[in-house]
Amino acid sequence: MAFAGFGGGASPSKAKGKSKGKKKKTKTSGGNPKSNKTLNLFTPEGRMDHIKARIAAADVTPVAKLALTKGGDDGQSVLDFDPNAIAVVDNFLGKELITAMRAEAESLLPNLVPSKSTRWDEETQTVVPYEKKGVSSTQIEGGAQGYEKSPRLVEYIVTLTNHLSHKLNQILPDAYHLSGEEQTNKLAVCLGDGSYYDKHIDNLGGTSDAGDRRKLTALLYIQPPGSHDGQPSYPNESVDDDPRGGYFRAYDVPEEDAVTAIAPRGDRLILFWSDSLVHDVSPSYAPSGDADRRWALTIWFIADKKGVIRATDAAIEEKHFGSGAGIGKDK
Repeated sequence: MAFAGFGGGASPSKAKGKSKGKKKKTKTSGGNPKSNKTLNLFTPEGRMDHIKARIAAADVTPVAKLALTKGGDDGQSVLDFDPNAIAVVDNFLGKELITAMRAEAESLLPNLVPSKSTRWDEETQTVVPYEKKGVSSTQIEGGAQGYEKSPRLVEYIVTLTNHLSHKLNQILPDAYHLSGEEQTNKLAVCLGDGSYYDKHIDNLGGTSDAGDRRKLTALLYIQPPGSHDGQPSYPNESVDDDPRGGYFRAYDVPEEDAVTAIAPRGDRLILFWSDSLVHDVSPSYAPSGDADRRWALTIWFIADKKGVIRATDAAIEEKHFGSGAGIGKDK
């Protein structure tokens, strides 16, 4: 299976997938035939069909919650999608597939590089690049070589881009429509020893037609299944209850000045607006070794239209980041 044009550095990458050859019938052996659900995960077509079914079953409506927001040149409140809306989907792909994806991710560790971001420097009054503490990352590429290295990760990215965008576009107005062919992505691991992400907004691209068009973030935790069994459930999770840390913390959620902590549970999908949600990741530790490392695969969905990225409200920027535009952008 080849995925031509998948990948492409800083620009959004094409996410079309093509399979070659006929589907093969899978036979069971012995007197204990396996279910079709299990057999499907042995073929690329079966895995992608499985992901499509999981997307169809997932409740993603919370990300389309409405709220009064500031809009227009006069700054008057208007009814719009809540810029801090979050959808959390647990047990998204199932134990078998998420376990295989974790193994593929770990096999790529030698190819990962220190993850970089930007932040505002008060001393120089400029935006400066920096390496995140104890975080390594890479972009998952398509094509024959990329697919050979991590077939399940590529299949997931292609299928989610095509089918989750279609599902969301059914409930979103035209201005919010997402491309089903373009995306950008990042596979990242917190290695432990206090790895963390600074507070940031993924996309501070502003409203320029030429700017960053990342509109929606889809974050999948590829931890071992059951990684957080016994912990409180969302939205009542607390980083104080877990020595491993690595929690996603959303600011002004569910209300102003509140903070919602979300555990990096294996097979958990988080959706939020790339151009508005202020968030960070609490220090991450691996007390039991490699199994506790926090792995995440992020897909950024691209706005179908230009000029629809929210400009960051000045009051929010001052509240969370202090001086300077462009602080805390993830890339």
